[in-house]
Amino acid sequence: MRYFKWGVSRLVLESDPLPTIIPIFVDGTQDIMHEDRTFPRFLPRVGKKTIIAFGEQVDGEKIFGDLRAQWKRLVDLQKEALRHKGEDDDLPVGVLTEGLKYNSEAVALRIEVTKRIRQEVLKVRRSLGLPDEDPKEGLVETWIEEGKPEKREGKMDDGSWVKEI
Repeated sequence: MRYFKWGVSRLVLESDPLPTIIPIFVDGTQDIMHEDRTFPRFLPRVGKKTIIAFGEQVDGEKIFGDLRAQWKRLVDLQKEALRHKGEDDDLPVGVLTEGLKYNSEAVALRIEVTKRIRQEVLKVRRSLGLPDEDPKEGLVETWIEEGKPEKREGKMDDGSWVKEI
């Protein structure tokens, strides 16, 4: 499984009320059509098995309540700073100030939310009897480094081996 992007963390942090969260694990799409397939092999492979598994509903307040409280505190600080500058503090839904986009605490909150969501999806993966994955798979840094065209196959910097099938 790849790392989770921040869109899911924004839904968890910014939505009011907190949405219902049901973890879903999908496996097999990489066998149907790998993202690297190009002409002439750009057509999907037929007859491959795909698994879609749904987990139990997550207690969002229990798992994310602390992070949502921290986010609300950051939003309140940003709104206070806007008022102090004499600017409108009524932020439209989905719009973030520069501080909420790039502040190290805001970034750390989004990263932590994606890690916790990912852990819930990994529980579903484990329930299928699949082995645990390499822990580096969930790191953005792994995909930045190993996603480079010259690093797609062979020995990686961390000593692991990658071979396209």
